[in-house]
Order: sequence, then C-alpha cells, then structure tokens
Amino acid sequence: MKSTLTAMLMAMLVATSAGAQAPDASLSGNFLPAVLAASEPHRESLQALIKGKPGIPFWLRNMVRQPRYVALASKKVDVAGKPMQLFEACEAKRCDDSRVRVLYSADGKRAVLRISDTKLGDKLFGEPSVGELRALGL
Repeated sequence: MKSTLTAMLMAMLVATSAGAQAPDASLSGNFLPAVLAASEPHRESLQALIKGKPGIPFWLRNMVRQPRYVALASKKVDVAGKPMQLFEACEAKRCDDSRVRVLYSADGKRAVLRISDTKLGDKLFGEPSVGELRALGL
C-alpha cells in the first residue's frame, strides 16, 4: 500500500513538473483567429498596431472581426532569451501577394508585425528590436 501511494505521488510530481513547462509549449501550434478571439491582450496589441495606420491591406485591418484569411500554426521563437510567439497569415487566394508575420510577447501584450504586400510594399509596425526583426524574417 505504501509503495502504491509513493508511486502515485511520484507520478503526480512528474506530471506537475511537466505542466510547469506548458506555457512555453503553448506558444506553438496555435492559430491566430482562435488566439485573437480568446485573448484580450493579443487582440488589443494587434489593434493598437494597425488602428489608423495607412498602407494596411483590407483583410488585415478586418482580421480581428472577420477571420477570412489563411493562418499557419504559431511557432515559439526565442528573442534575446525570451520566448515569443510567431504567427503567419495571408489573404485567402492571394498568399503569394499579401501576407503578414505577427510576433507577440508570451503574454500577448507586445506585438510587432511585418506586412509583405505586392501592391502596398513591405511595412513594419511596432518598432521591432534587432532580434524581433530577425524573427520577422528580416
């Protein structure tokens, strides 16, 4: 009985230790529409970046309210030793012509983004650091 109890406690300890690393793991495999719908910090930081700014594709301007775009699963990236979440999305049926990369802090409160659009050109928003520029593909 004592050995069974010890084994159960050890299993719980291992499960708890594995769960402690979950926040970093959760930065990968997410989709931008779901994150924007569920996370106020992510939604607000993106809206603050694009609100009232010229040169933003229509589909991107509406991405919070109308998720009519193609989104890839997020990737966890390290920037200056800090975990960040990188999303890529593009305009449906025009992925080669209009795309965005959005890089968020782990808590979603800071965002920087890069727009690549054949009509509007390449644009950066959010004053990315050197490391963030690399994560955005520059």
